[in-house]
Amino acid sequence: MLRNIFHSLTVLVLSTSLLLIGCSDHPSNSIHDDHGSIQVSIDHVFDSAPFMFDKAYSLPNGESVKGTMLKYYVSNISFEKADGSTHVIPQDESYFFIDESIESSKKVLLDHIPSGTYTAIRFTIGVDSLRSTMGLDKRKGILDIGAAAQDMYWSWNSGYIHLKFEGSFTAPNSSGDIRYHVGGFGGYSSPTINAIRNIRLTLNTAPLVVTGTSQKSLALSADLKKMFTGSIPFSVAENSSVMFSPFCVTIADNYATMFSVVNKD
Repeated sequence: MLRNIFHSLTVLVLSTSLLLIGCSDHPSNSIHDDHGSIQVSIDHVFDSAPFMFDKAYSLPNGESVKGTMLKYYVSNISFEKADGSTHVIPQDESYFFIDESIESSKKVLLDHIPSGTYTAIRFTIGVDSLRSTMGLDKRKGILDIGAAAQDMYWSWNSGYIHLKFEGSFTAPNSSGDIRYHVGGFGGYSSPTINAIRNIRLTLNTAPLVVTGTSQKSLALSADLKKMFTGSIPFSVAENSSVMFSPFCVTIADNYATMFSVVNKD
């Protein structure tokens, strides 16, 4: 009698264990099913040449520029699908700080991307007005104005600096330093400069296909020459220092044109 009871219990335990093992190995129970990842990388160039600090680059107007600092925010990333829908990266996870001097900062890994065929990427250069006006408890990490963002925030103007470019220039009749601190989110209680720029890059000729748990890569190029020669070409000698002035809009309009897709996998 006892032997039969023991045998029955043993069979029950083994059966339950096998069932649990089978369930744990079955991919349909994973929260990551049909969700892959996309690594977005940004490579800075000047025209067709790799961009490097302290190297002189020529402009069409006879001036030349050297860079010693390049920093900016990328935020609010989303991907458009071929079916017309959009996958939006959760906003709290969608703020990144790009620093040319830190190679790893130019690679952004985006997880939990649903399977699908993606035909465009959207992102913002700068910190949007909504986040800029949130309480400090909603602005942590790279947006912490008391730590990581201390050098990218105007305390006197209560706003983030969307992009910083510093260096020097040489013109036919002059030379000097370049200091571009571009900011302004449109104002909170009254209208101000708005240098936030939204970018959309299409992938229609070769869509990015995410399947299962695959990791895809999307390589972007940012041509810094267009900061000076984009929508509104200008003389650096005549506009060598810009900080929260109307000319921020000109520079922002220009660098909004500098991004392009160069490779995807």
